[in-house]
Amino acid sequence: MLILPLHQPLTRATFPIVTMLLVLVNAFVFLTLQGGDTKRIGQLQRFYVEHDLGTFEIQAYEKHLRDTQQHEALAELRAVPAARRAGYVAMRTLNDVAFSRALHDGALFEDATELERWRPLRSRYEALRDEVFTLRHIARSSEADPWRMFASAFLHGDVMHLIGNMIFLMALGLLVEGALGPLRFLGVYLLGAMGASLASLWWRWGDGGGGLGASGAIAALMGAFCVVWGRQPVRFFYWFGVVFDYVRAPAIWLLPVWLGWEVYNLLANDDLGIGFDAHAGGLVSGALLGAVLVATGQVRDGFIRDAAAAEAQDTRWERAQAHLGRMQLVEAEALLDELAREQPQRFDVRLALYRAARNAGRRDRLLQRARELLALTADDASGVQAQREALAELEKAGVVLNDDERHALLKRWIGAGALDAAEALLDAGDVGRVPAAVQAQLWFELALGYRDRQARQAQARVLRGLVERHPEQPQAVKARFLLEHELNGAG
Repeated sequence: MLILPLHQPLTRATFPIVTMLLVLVNAFVFLTLQGGDTKRIGQLQRFYVEHDLGTFEIQAYEKHLRDTQQHEALAELRAVPAARRAGYVAMRTLNDVAFSRALHDGALFEDATELERWRPLRSRYEALRDEVFTLRHIARSSEADPWRMFASAFLHGDVMHLIGNMIFLMALGLLVEGALGPLRFLGVYLLGAMGASLASLWWRWGDGGGGLGASGAIAALMGAFCVVWGRQPVRFFYWFGVVFDYVRAPAIWLLPVWLGWEVYNLLANDDLGIGFDAHAGGLVSGALLGAVLVATGQVRDGFIRDAAAAEAQDTRWERAQAHLGRMQLVEAEALLDELAREQPQRFDVRLALYRAARNAGRRDRLLQRARELLALTADDASGVQAQREALAELEKAGVVLNDDERHALLKRWIGAGALDAAEALLDAGDVGRVPAAVQAQLWFELALGYRDRQARQAQARVLRGLVERHPEQPQAVKARFLLEHELNGAG
């Protein structure tokens, strides 16, 4: 699930300075201070294996898991093949504070001679480990270290982790920094990071892992955004499975949605290696901080009102129509492209882009716009007719929709009641490699559509066509039944 507020355009007046500085700091830490850490961790693991540290520590780790009653971890360790067990222990114990302390206390060794042989090897290993910037600053699950809890919010595991977090930071920072001001915004970010770390520490205490990333602090911005913007309707983009769109809703509505999603995943998918605990803690921390700022009158209500007014006064569609009327196609397309990016399911915008490309005589752009138009659900009969024209334009140019595109278009036309258009497309026989079972189902759905319209003759015609084309399919059995019992005599 993805929900991202995109309510306020980025302009010189709304430019969030602190947000951009935080983006730069996070990028600097990852690209420079953390640069090469992946390689260094690999070298650290090779040292562990090649110097036989596993000979001493595998049994010690097994004893530690038994002593601390970590039964699942113990079963997982025993399931690892013997040849790979040393490398497994090396990675699993990188941030295990309790295991490290038990090792140094000597409680996990029964032989004093073995302990003395182990100490110099472990000392060299830990010296190498301390050269890894990430491992020096990562928040460890069973250690209340304020510096690590703070510094880990500026670390990232890989490039995609960084990019994903920074996209959310910029989108939320634009709205929250504008509503709070730079200093209060920075305070929410940093205090929210600590709140997220505290929540993770409480939830993970006793684990041997660690956590890093800006997502806890960003979750705090999410919580603060919901409370600070309150009942103000905002535009946001959502993506759930294959469903996505732009909608408007009061900002506060997002708080239970976001928090519920994190808590659900924390309980149901806690083994994914994602800090749902930190996200939930950040959301709650940010919401509480936002509530304090609202209660003490430290919110820029003017910024929120101005954003709402600007949203209400969006005249891009009207201006695009005016440009089209004057054949100012470049200007019209620029405005329409903005609207299409923000509202990708708007049929009227895609249709306007298609017609602008046709009027401009730009063949390559026309074909691209035609495919984009055919990927949407038409609003009415005139929209279906426009799609039929776009399909004819593609066929004229020798461009054939792939099977998935054609199947989806047929489903949409049947669902929208554009039965004549759907029948014409099906009757053309050009359905590519769409399986016969799928074709039969489409014919049957078309027949049901005609039945809903009380078009008995059309229904009978389609059912007979289904029986002729796909006599072995289950839908043909249903078609014969309907022809014999409901449509006997329909011409």
